[in-house]
Amino acid sequence: MISGRTGRLLKSYGTGKQVENTSEFWADVSMAVVSPVAIAAGFAKGAYDASTDNGAFSEGFNAAAGPIMKEAKKFGAEHSAIITRGVLTGAAGAFGARMVNVGLKRLIG
Repeated sequence: MISGRTGRLLKSYGTGKQVENTSEFWADVSMAVVSPVAIAAGFAKGAYDASTDNGAFSEGFNAAAGPIMKEAKKFGAEHSAIITRGVLTGAAGAFGARMVNVGLKRLIG
């Protein structure tokens, strides 16, 4: 059974089916990609809040970093099909270019 855009069919054995959840994978990857920016923003906000008595460091850090991480995860989950297609298309293009380059070197050289 496949529920919407949350995965793809891997194998089918009789009535049982297995599904790979690709949207969760890309959600985690997107969150990991933006985490350095979120950490830097959180650190800056937390340090500013702590030094100006506007609150505790952890409150400022979470106020800045939390929304960035949440939106990155949401973006990855919503656009997982497009990200997967782009990665596969890029890999196929690079492989094809390599094959043509090697083929031409053998013909010419």
